[in-house]
Amino acid sequence: MTVRLGMADAFKALLRHPRLLGESVRVVLAMRRRDRLQLSSHYLRWRIHTAYGAEEEGFTAQDLVHYLRWRKEMRSMARWGRAL
Repeated sequence: MTVRLGMADAFKALLRHPRLLGESVRVVLAMRRRDRLQLSSHYLRWRIHTAYGAEEEGFTAQDLVHYLRWRKEMRSMARWGRAL
């Protein structure tokens, strides 16, 4: 069973991986630009269910670190023209 990611857990994960702080700021800024895009709670429950197999499960600190590393790597690849 995984534990839902809280703000304190996210902050601790980012402190353990300081190289991902810049990427996390980029994610927040990108979300602010899309603030008119409203995601329904039904859709979010469905996405959690498809990702974790249950709606009760949640996004973990390790999931956050993996996502930020993946996003940073994809941006780097796109910058150098190596993206798929």
